Amino acid sequence: MTGWIKAINVATLNAPGMQRVELAGAAVLLVNTGSAIRAFAAECPHAGAPLEQGALCDGRIVCPWHKASFDVESGEWLEPPALEGLTSYPVRVEADVVFVELEPQPAVQPQRVSTESQTGQRAFPRLAIIGGGAAGAAAAATLLENDFGGEVTMFAAEPQAPYDRTCLSKFVPAGEMPPDEVPPILPESVARNARLRIEHSEVQRLDAPSRRVTLADGHQFTFDGVLIASGSIAKRPEIPGGDLGRIYTLRTVGDAGAILNALSSGERAVILGESFIGLEVASALRKRNVDVTVVAPGGVPLQRPLGARVGGLFREWHEANGVTFLRAKALRFTGVDNVETVELDDGTTLRTKAVIAGIGVRPATRFISGLDLEEDGGITVDTAMRAAPDIYAVGDIAHVLTADGKLNTARIEHWRVAQQQARIAALNMMGEHARYESVPFFWTEHYGKRLDYLGHVEHRDEPVISGKPGETRFFALYVHLGHVEAVLACGYEREMAQLSERMRKRMSIEVVREILGA
Repeated sequence: MTGWIKAINVATLNAPGMQRVELAGAAVLLVNTGSAIRAFAAECPHAGAPLEQGALCDGRIVCPWHKASFDVESGEWLEPPALEGLTSYPVRVEADVVFVELEPQPAVQPQRVSTESQTGQRAFPRLAIIGGGAAGAAAAATLLENDFGGEVTMFAAEPQAPYDRTCLSKFVPAGEMPPDEVPPILPESVARNARLRIEHSEVQRLDAPSRRVTLADGHQFTFDGVLIASGSIAKRPEIPGGDLGRIYTLRTVGDAGAILNALSSGERAVILGESFIGLEVASALRKRNVDVTVVAPGGVPLQRPLGARVGGLFREWHEANGVTFLRAKALRFTGVDNVETVELDDGTTLRTKAVIAGIGVRPATRFISGLDLEEDGGITVDTAMRAAPDIYAVGDIAHVLTADGKLNTARIEHWRVAQQQARIAALNMMGEHARYESVPFFWTEHYGKRLDYLGHVEHRDEPVISGKPGETRFFALYVHLGHVEAVLACGYEREMAQLSERMRKRMSIEVVREILGA
């Protein structure tokens, strides 16, 4: 026991405000809410971000890197990607001096009681989570850290799952993170919980009406409730030669490791498609001096999510870092055992050591029976993430109905959104009345710079742009009828953390620019 340690004078801690201090070798975050002073571990439990560089907004501490949020009073985690709360420390204020005792206290989790009599909803003694990705992990953490009294079975097809899949395109192909060091995403307290069983088996069939799960080995299990978090399957190019070796998609840690091992400095990789995955891999490979050519018929990368103007800026950024773009379509792969050339529809033939296809995904839902699927294979859910009685669906597979019951034709295929939806579904499976009302967020990384994207655009006018991607500071505001629908930014960590909360309500261009200091 260290006893009480003098931390700071109250006068030097703004209200409201946050400050990091080092006490007896421990990094502590002091938070002045205006009515009280709290002390927490200073780094985000997700990836170690310095929380003092984030935002204090509407009773939440928001991480500057990936926008996890925590309750300012208790440290409880409220928004992923963090799946556990902040360690808190006792605080005492005497004569305008703040003292902290370094006796860690886990974040207090709310006591939620799930009974039919209290909620009008059915309790689920035995739950199944189909999928071992980000969404499945977020659901399991929500259930087990909130005193869910039943049993949870997670079906994860990969032996390593659940792990941080965002590292696969950003760090593994760059040689910055060995495949076997991709971090797990379940907190140890959840992974070791006796009520969680992880079956590393592929689900062959889900009969939705009976909630019966059949595995590839024929074993069957029946559950009281099911959360479908099966994610998506990367599309492979369906052209002659598509069965040759060294033609990769990127979905698993095995895929990332194979791409890393297949390519060395000076060799060529052809990337099909201009998606975020494709460009992140291009950036990663260029760090190892791999010769990268991006082939896509559109000519402008990221045009669909970011628009032609911003997409053009991304193309210039990648070209400045040695990436070649060809506006063409692949017609044929040739080679003996492995791919050796890619023939394009403009008559060009590219010699290559490997091909990485980033041409989109399809929802992993073909194993489901007894549940209506949309034309693209997705599943329609309400704002509680409910697809049918006792069946919930989240993540890449989910079409979320709007609050007025209209079908949202877009599926938001982003890691953190899947986690947000999974948390909502898990709360509702415990008898809560939670609704998905968060601001969609994702991040992308290129050449050592992280860009944050907040919001979702259905209709947009010409974006308001300051700077360029790759510069120290850059932002693009996506606007419709005078209101900001989405923001893309680099170098505005604190401001974007604040906007991740404030954009729950409509905001004008003037207010957003004021927050960004522009």
